[in-house]
Amino acid sequence: MTTALKRFLRAPKVIIGEIVGITFAGALGASLPNLHIFQSVWFVALTLLTAASLVIVVAEQFRRALSQWRQPPAVASFQSAPFKTEFERPATTAIPQQKIWSERRLGLAGSLVFHVGLLCLIAAGALRALFATDATVDLLEGETLAPTAAAWSAQWPGLFAKTFQLDQPVTFESIKGSSYASGDLRELSAKLSAGTIGVNQQLHVNGSKIYLASEFGPAALLEWNGSQRVAAMLSAQGRGNFAAESAGPDGLTAFVHSNSTRPESVEVRVMRGGGLLFAGQLAVGQTLTLPGGASLALRGTPMWGRLHGSRDSALWLAYLGMILTMLGATMIFTLIKLDCCIVITPLGATERVFIALKPQRFAPLFQERFEKLVREQSAKNEAGICNKEVGCRAANPSSILHPLSSSPARTASWLLLAGSLAFAAGCDRVSPTQAKQLVERYNQVVSEAYRRGDVRLIDPVVGVNEGKKLTGLIGVRSDMGITLDSKMQSLEITRVEQAKNSLRVHTKERWCYRDLKIGTGAQVGQASQDAYEMTYIFTNISQTWLVDEIKFAAPPQVGRTNTPWVADRAILHGTTKPEARP
Repeated sequence: MTTALKRFLRAPKVIIGEIVGITFAGALGASLPNLHIFQSVWFVALTLLTAASLVIVVAEQFRRALSQWRQPPAVASFQSAPFKTEFERPATTAIPQQKIWSERRLGLAGSLVFHVGLLCLIAAGALRALFATDATVDLLEGETLAPTAAAWSAQWPGLFAKTFQLDQPVTFESIKGSSYASGDLRELSAKLSAGTIGVNQQLHVNGSKIYLASEFGPAALLEWNGSQRVAAMLSAQGRGNFAAESAGPDGLTAFVHSNSTRPESVEVRVMRGGGLLFAGQLAVGQTLTLPGGASLALRGTPMWGRLHGSRDSALWLAYLGMILTMLGATMIFTLIKLDCCIVITPLGATERVFIALKPQRFAPLFQERFEKLVREQSAKNEAGICNKEVGCRAANPSSILHPLSSSPARTASWLLLAGSLAFAAGCDRVSPTQAKQLVERYNQVVSEAYRRGDVRLIDPVVGVNEGKKLTGLIGVRSDMGITLDSKMQSLEITRVEQAKNSLRVHTKERWCYRDLKIGTGAQVGQASQDAYEMTYIFTNISQTWLVDEIKFAAPPQVGRTNTPWVADRAILHGTTKPEARP
């Protein structure tokens, strides 16, 4: 490898860029697993570049650690030691004495082991991106997975990898799961013809691995118009609820809901465009006749589960890298090489004693160790000690200056502490962009709840007060046989105010409203173009911002003059009085 290439790969800017790139790829891959970042070409290039830099770093650290291990420290090197003192005492020997030793030399290998672990992890990532294959499939109880690549619904092979398939058929016999009251998964297991498997556990099938994912639920076997059959996989929505959306013929859409894992009937809402055609319970075996001559039947509600298939020959290398990385980090912080020096120089009736302690890092941790060493040597003097640097203070080891007692170091430590507190204080601040995202999410969810007439959709975005208000309003509309179709045309965040657990977001908004008849989707009454100045009051509940109240900051500008049911935002939120500005 040429000197120029080594210099490039070892350059701080290049290494920082690699760290940022790997961090970004890891965060993106964890938050958006469907993108399958770790099989992309750019990730392979990034891991190969990072591996090349790590090879150079590991080689340099190996040579440095080997040199330091073999070569004992010289007396001259202790002149820069953070702990040192010199004093005279009555002579105990006529021969000059010098004792230099090192403790915990194994700590020299800490950084080397850590970087070797990182190299193994990066190499495993590169090998996975090149040769590993991932696949996934959703199976109903009783369904058999054929030993072909086409049996898997999706595959993500590496650049040089083959598609994933099993060597034998596997039947998904049954699945059993339960959740806590909060909706979090408590336990999940599936029985396959090849064996029983728990969530995130692996099952070996002739060299391939199958994993049971945490996604599961009931499936609604729907039949449209007596011929088109669809399996709607209901996914967990929290609090024991499951829901799915299934597209049918002629623009029909069915929204299916269940609060049981093995239901005998499900709640169905059928829509065409923005109009609600039906809302109610549909039992297994029952057929529903829809306006316009369409029909929908529920043929069964078996359970479904998701399986992941994987073939990754570099997995052992990744595990080795994790072990070495953790071991290296432990060695860095617990095995700290310590060089000690005691030099005794005879001066006739007295002798000069020089004591020094030089830790490899974290010097303040060794204050007591140095004081103990000084006390051991001071005990040999019965007449007292005269310190040539700091008078007689060396006779009292506790008076030795702490390495951080100097003004620059003390100032730096206070600045570090202040910076850390400032950073911690700013980490939870909500930016205007984040505030806009919170308002947009709330309005999207609530608009969809009004459109479907389904109040359960609002649970993830509202607090208790706003939830009670919306529950009544949506329920009254459904009783009147109409739904509200609303669309936000513009949103501007004018001000954000934040306290410890509360957040006020002031906005300017423009909306379009229209009422639709349930069953036909026909428009009822006038459409309306409205403009508002709003204040959203959020509360922080379990690390989640929920809308607890909405107020007007100015009188609303409402377009339409009469409606079969008041749909403008002024009445929806129970007030037409603008909020007093602070």
